[in-house]
Amino acid sequence: MFGLGLLAFGLVEGRHYGWLATVRPLDVLGATWDGGPSPALAALVLAAGLLAAFVHRQVRSARRGDAGLMDVRLFSVPSFRNGNVVTLIIGIGEFGVLAVLPLWLQFTLGYGALEVGLALVPLAAGSFVASGAAFGMPVTPLGQVRLGLALEVAGLAWLGLVAGPDSPWWSIALALFGYGVGVGFATAQVTNVVLADVPPRSAGQAAGMQSAFRQLGSALGIALLTTMFFTALGARLRDRVPADAHAHVDAVTESAGARSGRCPDVPRPPRSRTRRGPRWPTASRSARTRPRRSSSSRSSRPR
Repeated sequence: MFGLGLLAFGLVEGRHYGWLATVRPLDVLGATWDGGPSPALAALVLAAGLLAAFVHRQVRSARRGDAGLMDVRLFSVPSFRNGNVVTLIIGIGEFGVLAVLPLWLQFTLGYGALEVGLALVPLAAGSFVASGAAFGMPVTPLGQVRLGLALEVAGLAWLGLVAGPDSPWWSIALALFGYGVGVGFATAQVTNVVLADVPPRSAGQAAGMQSAFRQLGSALGIALLTTMFFTALGARLRDRVPADAHAHVDAVTESAGARSGRCPDVPRPPRSRTRRGPRWPTASRSARTRPRRSSSSRSSRPR
């Protein structure tokens, strides 16, 4: 647990504290880490050591015949080993996309919170449809997992091609629907693939290990893709703004809420009346557009 936590910390905070050398001080329980190797680098090295020690201990327990926390002998089963790799990949892609995509929809395309939620509905709809259809297809579970992975790659590639500052909502919806169909096919049968050749007495432990790999994939997906997103965002912004505005770039790419009080007041440009995103009616919008009664009409109303 500590090893995985340190791994996530190093991946997420490397862009903030530096990947090799410390670029910003870290305050922990009254102590300050300032200078020398980066705390993110130290966290990654310590995580690698803890995870290696955990695996070594589980291997020794398996050789002695003791009941360890994780039976590493199960990884000698090809379907179990390959199925957990697929589970890890699915978790990285699914949760990483869900962490980054709303940021792009809101801050690039100008969608509101409700519109972002509606834009993600095709992904859930595709997964729902494929999960139900997977059990009636004349295809083996392994074939369905392969089909799902292929559709996931195709959906993400399509989304990468149509992504832009003026992307129409329907092209995003179609790409997310295709990706959701792939997620539905892959996740519906990946557990059957993982447990296909596992001995019955180890089925419970194997299922728990597969769930752990899924959770690990979700944590790594959020950490990796958000780090890549904000690193690329900071590099692009620094190339496009003057040097005296780099403090604003840091505020955006690190923590706009924490740094907003330090940034000077900047006049906001007038908001455009046209939006590229879909316009779905909301209660607040209808309340703003409802005409008010004049004072004369209120006074003429009988009491």
